This record gives sequence, C-alpha cells and structure tokens, in this order.
Amino acid sequence: MISRKFENERLRRKQEEKEIIDGLLDIYNDYKWLYEQFGDEQYEQMMEQIVDQLKKFMRRRRRE
Repeated sequence: MISRKFENERLRRKQEEKEIIDGLLDIYNDYKWLYEQFGDEQYEQMMEQIVDQLKKFMRRRRRE
C-alpha cells in the first residue's frame, strides 16, 4: 500500500514537472516568434529569462 502511494505521488510530481517545462517552452516559443517578427530586444531578454528559469528548474530537479 505504501509503495503504491509513493508511486502515485511520484507520477503526479513527474506530470507536474512536465507541465511546468512545457509551459515555459511554450512561452519561450511565443517570445521567439515575436522577436523574429519585430526584432524588439525586450522579447530577446524575455527569452533569456525563460532559459534561466528552465536551467534553475532543472538544477533543483536534479538535487531532489
């Protein structure tokens, strides 16, 4: 029973992590498209911030 609860929690957490990563990548792609269309540096800066967030997320994920 305990192992089933543990497995369910692990699967739930893995799904949440996937959704976070997918969401960040979707936002990144939106800003990339805007940057390519308009060339505004603010879009490029947002892309860099999103990459930084992805890196931080992955470092935290590896530590756990």
